[in-house]
Amino acid sequence: MKKRSIRLAAISTAAVMFLSACTSTGNVVNEDGASGVSIEAIADTSNAENKSGSDTATTFPVTVVNHPISSSQDGKVLCTGSYPEIVLSDEYKEKYPKLSENINNYNETNSFGATSNISEYASWALEDTYYTEGYFDTKTADIVRFDDHLFTIFEISSSFTGGAHPNHYSYATNYDPATGDILRLDKVLDDSSLLYDGIRTELEKNYPGIMEEVDSFYFPEEGQDPDQFVQKLRDDTYTWTIDDKGLNIFFSPYEIASYATGDLQVVLSSKEYPDLVKADYMLDQPQDLASIVNHTDADTTEVAPSEDEPDPESASVSNPTWKYYKAAEATVPAGNHLTLTKTNEEKSDYLDSYAWAEANDLQTEMLTHEDDNYFYNGTNEVEYANSFQGIDIYDTEMDTMYYSFDLSELCDGPDYEQEKVSAVHQFIRYATIVDNILYVEIGHLGYASDEPESSYIVAINLETNELIFRSEPLVANGSNFKIVDDTIICGYGFTSEPDYIYLLDRFSGEKYDAIKINSAADQFQVKGDTLYVATYNTAYEFTITH
Repeated sequence: MKKRSIRLAAISTAAVMFLSACTSTGNVVNEDGASGVSIEAIADTSNAENKSGSDTATTFPVTVVNHPISSSQDGKVLCTGSYPEIVLSDEYKEKYPKLSENINNYNETNSFGATSNISEYASWALEDTYYTEGYFDTKTADIVRFDDHLFTIFEISSSFTGGAHPNHYSYATNYDPATGDILRLDKVLDDSSLLYDGIRTELEKNYPGIMEEVDSFYFPEEGQDPDQFVQKLRDDTYTWTIDDKGLNIFFSPYEIASYATGDLQVVLSSKEYPDLVKADYMLDQPQDLASIVNHTDADTTEVAPSEDEPDPESASVSNPTWKYYKAAEATVPAGNHLTLTKTNEEKSDYLDSYAWAEANDLQTEMLTHEDDNYFYNGTNEVEYANSFQGIDIYDTEMDTMYYSFDLSELCDGPDYEQEKVSAVHQFIRYATIVDNILYVEIGHLGYASDEPESSYIVAINLETNELIFRSEPLVANGSNFKIVDDTIICGYGFTSEPDYIYLLDRFSGEKYDAIKINSAADQFQVKGDTLYVATYNTAYEFTITH
């Protein structure tokens, strides 16, 4: 698999699985054979101009350019596709400079991702002796609203790279034109409590009997709300638009029901739910989008099938014991341990970690992720989504793989001391490299009683692939950890179990401090000399003293 496409796929997996959606307004049969949606069903742009070439000079406020792509070898078309480019007129670039900047980023991401994917999928098609019709990966877009309150891009994506059937999904991005920020759904709602029952009511009205399958399709994880429609608002994973009819919610196959169920849509009308959406975002009448949006086609871009460089062989790491372990090379540095002083504590019933990060200008992290130097991609998935027992580490552009590790023995055993295996599958929660040492957090989702020798941090020498240390268990089960100076900042906690922040020596793995907190720490972020910690119900801030 082409490395850059792994990066794009890993980052966007959650978006595709949980943020995707498809409308059933004006359903059509897509080129993938699935019941999908025509963009014209969302906004009537039938009189928009169509022309070839890349000349996008227009009197329209916004132009959507469709860029076809093709990859062939020896006269055979292996993969085709397309991506959209959004072009604001000079007048609107000047009026909305922040929006223009983010639209440029949107265009760059689309261009890079599409050409990389088509090139990669073409190389896959060369090896596919069963399906000979060629692969495809298309994305189209339309502007379904543009005013001072919302700039909404509605995308339809469809792809086939072998398998039982193509995949398709739709996704809407709602920008605040003045700030250029992407708006969360909860920011435009006046009374969010009306949303959940409204969706259920309208789904059952549009698709009688559907709620039985929808409710059986949802399996909440630890800490998630039992009502998936409440959880989706917390996670900001709805696909939505607002027009003169009201709030439109779209669900793609696999999002809340099976693939066979197809695309689902509900409209929470302003007449039936007048207090749902803030007045500023409502429309009294339809927009004349045909006079706002122009459509044009660019020339087809030809790309060659990708050729990957050989990757390093995957290295295994031995598991000497399930207890604390320190190799002979591990040493304790001479007293350079930091201390933490609590400066703020804000408790709530539930802390939305994404809202917490946004409020503090931070980023949430988990595997898969990247830092300033490396991209960390989980591999060897076991049991359920994102439970990786292997890790591949690349440069941030995914051009070169530096390291590949199979950590299944560290995760599940056996160990050399007792030849004992773990009672449950353990997996990699997070990883980072500091000074040619790979630090990895390993644990499981469950109680300590399920496997008490879990939730620990290991350090691996990247020159020898040997274990430097294995911390004591039950010190780390958050979505990430941080290393500051010679200290690992991590945390452990679970329902009915003690909740602590732990400070470990990063050279030996020895625990030297424990700070009691209200609930299990999930996110650690450092900005300057301040440590920000998000737990299930409390946001903390600590001053770091070096």
